[in-house]
Amino acid sequence: MNQNIIIMKINILPKALLILLLTVTSMSCRKDLLSISDPNTFNYANYFNTPDEIRQGSTAIYLSFYNNDMMGFQWPEMFDVLANEAQPSLPALANEPMVSALWQYQFENTNTVIGQFWKMCYQMILRSNLVLDKGAQYIAKNGDDNAHVVSQSMGEAYFLRGYAYFQLAFYWGKVPIRKSFDQSNNINAPRAASADDVWAVAEDDLKHAQTMLPAKWDDANVGRATSGAATGFLGKLYLYTQKYTEALAQFNSLSGSYSLLPGSQWEDNFGETNKNNAESLFEVQFQWFDGNWWLAPITVSEGVNNLPGTQSGRQQLYGWNDWGNWFFPSRRANDFVYTDETGSSYTDPRAQLTFYGGIGAMTWLNKSPGGPKPYDFATLGYWYKKILNKEYKETENNLQSSNNLRLLRYADVLLMAAECKLNLDDVSGCMDLINQVRTRIGAFTYQKTYSKDQAFDLLKRERQLELMGEEHRFDDLKRWNILVETMNIETQALFGAPRVSAKHLLFPIPLSEIDTNLGLGTVSDQWN
Repeated sequence: MNQNIIIMKINILPKALLILLLTVTSMSCRKDLLSISDPNTFNYANYFNTPDEIRQGSTAIYLSFYNNDMMGFQWPEMFDVLANEAQPSLPALANEPMVSALWQYQFENTNTVIGQFWKMCYQMILRSNLVLDKGAQYIAKNGDDNAHVVSQSMGEAYFLRGYAYFQLAFYWGKVPIRKSFDQSNNINAPRAASADDVWAVAEDDLKHAQTMLPAKWDDANVGRATSGAATGFLGKLYLYTQKYTEALAQFNSLSGSYSLLPGSQWEDNFGETNKNNAESLFEVQFQWFDGNWWLAPITVSEGVNNLPGTQSGRQQLYGWNDWGNWFFPSRRANDFVYTDETGSSYTDPRAQLTFYGGIGAMTWLNKSPGGPKPYDFATLGYWYKKILNKEYKETENNLQSSNNLRLLRYADVLLMAAECKLNLDDVSGCMDLINQVRTRIGAFTYQKTYSKDQAFDLLKRERQLELMGEEHRFDDLKRWNILVETMNIETQALFGAPRVSAKHLLFPIPLSEIDTNLGLGTVSDQWN
């Protein structure tokens, strides 16, 4: 990959348009953005009126992922620590206090990481609404263009708006709903009557995206959302809202379009190699460029963009010989040891692939020309392997990485389908799908007959081991309604007292939103 060009081709944005789109942000879009009237500047009336301009608008929606390095490191850190799948070192406690507060379950509505997540979602909604409104106007006047650029761009907007409302419904519940770019009559937007109303918007958007997006893009547009990505997230939405028959139908329809990578390539689901592969349904794209990821300037010259946040900072923050902020918890290493069907102790093969130290990998740089080095477990303790690049290079050159963030992959789809089968009383079908994931990695397969409760326990463990460090455990514990009891055992061990209560099932609405959106309504006890 050209080290200076992000896969999604963000470099197609003109500089003036880029500056406009990076400026058009708000916490939940409450500002009137239609007051620009200078004919010599880009504005709603004189731009986004051609297929090419509308495509530029859909490209800009993806930039929401990078705002304030949200997906570059803040979002992964947030969900890793909430699930105790990462713990802070002393530098992290000092330098990342807002993430550390999440780890300790001592955070309120002033937490900036939660606030930036909220902002990312509404920025994504705002930009999607722009494309949807302008695309509909173009088609009403001209019909879709011959290359279907307009309808495909609208499909991307539906997908990304649906993704944003999915996040808002699950993590906040009742939130303001905004479905058009012109919010002049809805500046102070009330919260939806129920979370179901928000889920309904996400569902409708993902259904539109399914029909309007291509199954595959050409090489110049790899990384854009596809119909398969929309199908995967729609199935996930149905699972999260306990519509198991509908969810299973969506997941089953993906068979043949996606597949598990061979066990020898399992690590390609997390690193800089073989990105956007056959197992991947949707990834946030990151690029490599020569410069520090947190100080990268916006420069547009000769088709090159160095955009803030378009590199991943996670590799530096999770690496023991880089910044060393977040290490792998010893408690999680213990999860990889369990009994097989004969009652004998068994170490899951994913331990060697997930972390360094102990029962994990005890050498590193195994894919480096310099050859493997012994891992000093006695000195270093446990650190992540699966999300780092330590097999290829000793340190990150200039503190940058192009590791994509995989938001949905086929192994997750199979395990979600297994959960649907279990809830539809097809225990054997559930176990078959669990075994499919285990066979790929070389773990023993389950041959005994299990009760529904026993199969659920095996499914919970399978999801934890296969998806560890991929920001799924918090969601799983929350939707299974075992977050409080599970995490209180761990917070008791960490802090000497249980820290998790029912209020943590939803995030607090950011104080900045409460202060500026006068129509929001009452939010009691600094929460949601």
